[in-house]
Amino acid sequence: MVSQHSMDMFFEDNEAEKAERTSLLNELDNLVEGASFSRELWACLRVADLGSLRLIVEDVKHSRHPEQSLGGFEQSVKESKLVRHWKQQTRNDSRATSTATTPLQPSTPARSDVSGSPATQSSGHRKRRRDGVQMRDQLQSELCRKRDQRRCVITKSGEPVEVAHIFPFAMRGLQTEEARAQRFSPWKTLKLFWTEEKVNRWLSAIQATTETPKNLFCLAPHAHAYQGKAYFALKYLGSNEENTSRTVVFMWLPHFDKPHSLRVCTEPSAAPVIQLRKDGAGGVVGLWDVSTESPISTGDQIVLETTDPVGLPLPDVDLLELHWVLQRVVAMAGGAEPRDETYEADDEDDDECGAWADDGSDVSNLSLPQKSTISSSSFNDEKRMVLDLHSCDSHGVSVGPYCHA
Repeated sequence: MVSQHSMDMFFEDNEAEKAERTSLLNELDNLVEGASFSRELWACLRVADLGSLRLIVEDVKHSRHPEQSLGGFEQSVKESKLVRHWKQQTRNDSRATSTATTPLQPSTPARSDVSGSPATQSSGHRKRRRDGVQMRDQLQSELCRKRDQRRCVITKSGEPVEVAHIFPFAMRGLQTEEARAQRFSPWKTLKLFWTEEKVNRWLSAIQATTETPKNLFCLAPHAHAYQGKAYFALKYLGSNEENTSRTVVFMWLPHFDKPHSLRVCTEPSAAPVIQLRKDGAGGVVGLWDVSTESPISTGDQIVLETTDPVGLPLPDVDLLELHWVLQRVVAMAGGAEPRDETYEADDEDDDECGAWADDGSDVSNLSLPQKSTISSSSFNDEKRMVLDLHSCDSHGVSVGPYCHA
C-alpha cells in the first residue's frame, strides 16, 4: 500500500487522469505505428500536463506524417538540452553568461595559454575565472545560511553544509530575452509539455538572477550530490499565513531501468523507494534525520522556516514547482545514474572545457570551447535505436509486454 502510494505521488494523476493519460499515449503510439523514441521524450510525455498532452496528440493526429510530427517534439527536447541543462552537464552553452559579461567569440579559444612565472600564471588563471562570468553572490549565500541556521534543511545536520540552487546555477543566462528567442530554447520546450501560464510563472520567478535566497537552501554535501543526480525531489504542499514556513514532501525518486529508446505507450515500471535507494550499479544511498535519529523516508514532510520573510525569504513556490517537475523528468530520462558526470563540479579544470562552481567562492565560470552546431538534417539522418516490441492494437489493448490500456 505504501509502495503504491509512493508511485501515485510520483505521477500525481488521479484514477480518471491516469486512465486518460494511458489512453492518449496508446493513441499516440498507434498514430506513429509503434515507433520508438528517446527516454527524454517519453519522460516529458509521462509528466506533462494532460491538457498539453491532448494538444500533442491532436497535432500528431492531423499531421500528414505522424512519426515525423512526434519526432519534432523529440528534437525540441534533445536540441534544447533541457535534461542536460538541469543535470548541469552542458559544456559549451555560450548563452550561460550574465548581461555583465563579455561574450566569447567563436574564433577565440575559451581558455588562452598563459606563459610566464608561476605568479603570472596564477594571476592569469584568476582572470580567466573572472572574465565572462556571473558572480556568485556571497552575501546571498550568507543570507541563505543564516535563514537555514547553517543546517541542512532535510537532515537537520550542521556544518559542513553547502548552499544549493533550486534552479541550477549552470542554467544562469538561459532566461535572458536573447536566450529565450533561440529556436530550441529550454523555455520553448517546456511550453510544449506544460501550460504557458505555468512556464511563465517559472520564468518570472528566476528571471532576475539565480543568486537569491528564494532560489537557495542549505544541504549537507551528500544530500546536495543526491539532489544533482535526481535521487530525490521535494513537492511543495503549502505555507502559513505569515509566510514564515513552507511545507514540502520528500520523495526518493526510483531508478527507472529502461532502454535508451522505447515506445511512448511504455508503462513506467520501477521499484518504489521508501528509505534506502538502490541504483543501477548496485549501490545504496540514504539520508538520516539527526533530530529524530531516523531515516528520511518518502512521504516525510519537511518544514522550511525563516524568522524574516522579507529579509530572509523562503524558497520561491514556483521554483519549488519547477524543481518537482524536472527532477522527476530527469529521473525517468535516466538522470539518476551513478555514471553521470556533472560539469559544473568544484574540481573540474579541464584544458578544453569545464567549470568552476565552488559554493565557498565568489565566482563561477563555464569554460567554453569553440562553438559548434548540429544541423537539423543531421539529427533527422541519425539512426534511432529501435526495439523489437509488440504493437498495441487499434483500441489500445496490450498485445505485448510494454503497452497497457
